[in-house]
Amino acid sequence: MTMRILGAPLRYVQGPGAIDRLAEEIAIIGGGPAAVVIDPVARDLLGERISSQLPDARLMEFGGECTAAEIAARAREAGDARLLVGIGGGKAIDTAKGAAIERGLPVAIVPTIASNDSPTSHIAVVYTPDHAVEGVRHMKTNPSLVLVDTAVIAGAPRRFLAAGIGDAMSKPYELAGALAGGGLNFFAGRPTELTKAIVARASDILLADSEAAMSAEGPNEAFERVVEATVLLSGLAFESGGLSIAHAMVRGLSVTPALSGLLHGEMVALGTLTQLAAGQGSEEEIRSLAAFFRRINLPTSFAEFGVTGSAELKHIAEVALTAPYAPNYYRKLGVSDLVQAMQLLDEGH
Repeated sequence: MTMRILGAPLRYVQGPGAIDRLAEEIAIIGGGPAAVVIDPVARDLLGERISSQLPDARLMEFGGECTAAEIAARAREAGDARLLVGIGGGKAIDTAKGAAIERGLPVAIVPTIASNDSPTSHIAVVYTPDHAVEGVRHMKTNPSLVLVDTAVIAGAPRRFLAAGIGDAMSKPYELAGALAGGGLNFFAGRPTELTKAIVARASDILLADSEAAMSAEGPNEAFERVVEATVLLSGLAFESGGLSIAHAMVRGLSVTPALSGLLHGEMVALGTLTQLAAGQGSEEEIRSLAAFFRRINLPTSFAEFGVTGSAELKHIAEVALTAPYAPNYYRKLGVSDLVQAMQLLDEGH
């Protein structure tokens, strides 16, 4: 019998001003010296507060894309560090994870936006220099620390939070697809009952609080719940639950010029609607979810971006079906099934 497995970070800390606990939290998980992968925006915003807490840390500027070369360069630059820290958006974070993998070190993660579910996971997505997904690398364990300063998150453009909501809202449908298709989670195990409960709770929070969080001027209770759902709950959900067509679609969308500029969570929103339109969801369910996405400015059709040609849609479907979790569905899907699903979204838009 396949084991039930759930993975999670050793420690999760969230709230306004959390960044000022960084040194204290690093000491709790074992201390440094630390090498910090930080993106330029985060360095301008937080560099002094980080340096004042970690005066001996080596700050390494993220080069803009999480490529194999960028990971190798940061791993070399880390020197004698005993801890990698990733600060910034998803790709800076994944670069820190990749460098930690190469060096065999633990990692602490400090996301400055809540745009996707990567911070809590043991996974680093690696891209080619032209921004297509190249592959996935795995740490032996999840991050030792995930520290989320919601005052910093609230200061970022709301487009990022909307993308995080789009990413998180795929999870109930992808978990259902993975369970129906017999797929395993990212620990090669079956989802636990706790994972199923986490997925349900995240969905409840997002449907109830997302619009209030999007309009919040700063961290309030609705904002805190939505950030926790997009960062912690969504991260636990995908990794310990499993993925399906929604995330498989990202592979095809990321190599389509008209769509490659979308944020990951925006792509996942389109992928989730495609997954439902392929047969998993009723017409009313698709219409309701699309309306929710539109209220928080997420995309709901391919026609919005001028992607309507059959050859272009076919290429998206072909690439999507190469994802290892594409078979995690109620039935075997072919290229024509996904093309038809994408076209259905455009017809209903």
